Amino acid sequence: MADTQPTTMRKVGTAVTAVLLGGTVVAGALVGQNTNAKSLEPTAVKALQSAGITGVDVSFKGREAYLTGQGATDAQLQQAKQVVEGIYGVRWATISGGTAGTSPAETSTAPTTPTETTPVPTATPTETAPIEPTPSTTEPTPTAPSTTMPETTPPPSATPTTPTTGLTADQVSQINNTVVTFANGSYSLNAAAKKSLDAVVPLLAQSSVNLTIDGYVSLPHPAGRETIDSKRRAQAVADYLVAQGIDTSRITVVGDGSANPVGDNATTAGQAANRRATLTVS
Repeated sequence: MADTQPTTMRKVGTAVTAVLLGGTVVAGALVGQNTNAKSLEPTAVKALQSAGITGVDVSFKGREAYLTGQGATDAQLQQAKQVVEGIYGVRWATISGGTAGTSPAETSTAPTTPTETTPVPTATPTETAPIEPTPSTTEPTPTAPSTTMPETTPPPSATPTTPTTGLTADQVSQINNTVVTFANGSYSLNAAAKKSLDAVVPLLAQSSVNLTIDGYVSLPHPAGRETIDSKRRAQAVADYLVAQGIDTSRITVVGDGSANPVGDNATTAGQAANRRATLTVS
């Protein structure tokens, strides 16, 4: 009995020591876990703020991070996860909450499609807007004024005035010699063109003559557009005269395309001369 008692006491002492050591280890682990959470959490919050990520909350249990964000998108949460897991000491990060964040990105790209297609349609309407298909049937008529022009010129030369029109031969000649030119690709009047027309407006206003306006284009010109575009130039002249008080019923507008060139279309100067509109008293 004397020998067994010390042995028993040693075993009891060893067991007590083991329990005390185990408690110390567990307590130390809990303290270390709490210390990690307290030190890592503010670091993670600052890292998210520096990355410009809002709406994401972060909390720690030891070295494990937990990210939540009911108002954040999935993309934001994933970005936050990468930021937090990049912090030294963080073991891993878990995500909860979030919404489908892909919808805004898709809808934002949708307007780019109309933006790209918009310029294409706008070019077409500007060219086709002035198109007047019905008057194109009057194209055979313009050939008649060109033949009457020489006929009307000689009679006034013998007679100072023409009672039926109220114009002298010189005045008729002045109108018939008026030529309006256009810039390449242009169908509107410049200052020089308006000045030329202003000189004949009083003559037209004091008389009852009718007027034929012929428009022309130079070559080369887009195929199928010669008649349409030449008529646009003649119409620009007609619109200006009407705006100055000349009755529109007295004016006939004709598109002659590239016919009757007055210049060589092989040269720049010739092309500039052919882009024109002429006036003929009828």
